[in-house]
Amino acid sequence: MTILPRTLLACLALAAAGCTRTPEIESVAGIAQGTTYTLQWWSEQRVDREALAAAAAAELDRIDELLSNYRPDSALERFNATRNVEPQVLPAELVALLRLAVEVHLASDRCFDPTVRPLVHLWGFDGEDPRVPDAADVAAALADVGLDKLEILDAQTVRKTLPGVEVDMASIGQGYTVARLAKVLEGLGIDNYLVEIGGELQARGLKPGGEHWRIGIENPTAAGGVAEPLVVPGDRPVAVITSGTYRHYFEDHGRAYGHILDPRTGRPVEHDLVETTVVGPDPARAAAWATALLCLGPDEGARTADREGLAATLAVRSQDSVIRTHSARFAADWAGGRADR
Repeated sequence: MTILPRTLLACLALAAAGCTRTPEIESVAGIAQGTTYTLQWWSEQRVDREALAAAAAAELDRIDELLSNYRPDSALERFNATRNVEPQVLPAELVALLRLAVEVHLASDRCFDPTVRPLVHLWGFDGEDPRVPDAADVAAALADVGLDKLEILDAQTVRKTLPGVEVDMASIGQGYTVARLAKVLEGLGIDNYLVEIGGELQARGLKPGGEHWRIGIENPTAAGGVAEPLVVPGDRPVAVITSGTYRHYFEDHGRAYGHILDPRTGRPVEHDLVETTVVGPDPARAAAWATALLCLGPDEGARTADREGLAATLAVRSQDSVIRTHSARFAADWAGGRADR
């Protein structure tokens, strides 16, 4: 008598189902970059969850070694610590992000500027004790701020024109990290996923059974909740990146100071635009623009979003409520929360 292997017997018993497992959403989560991250995915083919988690952790460590302002050995902090105007060789990946920063800087009337590092430190937004600095200290720090004080010489070489220039890539970093974690999943053959770190997201594909991923845009009010869920199309990656002043701030003598600094004044922005969300295919670019629009304010931010063709939504404080407006591109592409094209 022939004895059949148990796996074959199981397949014969489940022949009608083709001996396939029911796909389920799997996930891994952790802590990185001072916040949390979550990867959700599903695949027809079995994926080694532990190998995926290890690959994601390795990529997060690599990005820290590249962009962290909290590691003195990162490529970025070594650049910041070099107090001279000689050309410096940097990883091409970092130089590419600086090129993106220059592009958004010029298109946003200099409102987006990662050389705000001296101001971030002066105001204490990189630590546990934020404070209002003296006006003279702000003026002194401003002398070293400005992307025009960096020269990108080639794909791997950058030069400071002032020794004190320092770069803070936090406004791009988490968006870029989202993109890199998505690449980790795609490199493992996963086409259906939702990647999130610190509230920045990218989704691709569909859920099991063909249901769309839904991404909620946070409502910046005391009640909280989701103001606007977006139904992500299944045919392309979509990033949803939000920047806001209503969470990270401190108060001094009854006055609130948010963490978004205007590099032109050296001070936190002081207008009624409290949140911007940019939707697009590139998380790093969307992150840069979300910060730039928030710096520009409600009127100039709205005009700039339309001029640049950005799918953006802006939340403006009006007395005790928040009024949300959309760019023309957002209204056209995301009518009713669903992408039309």
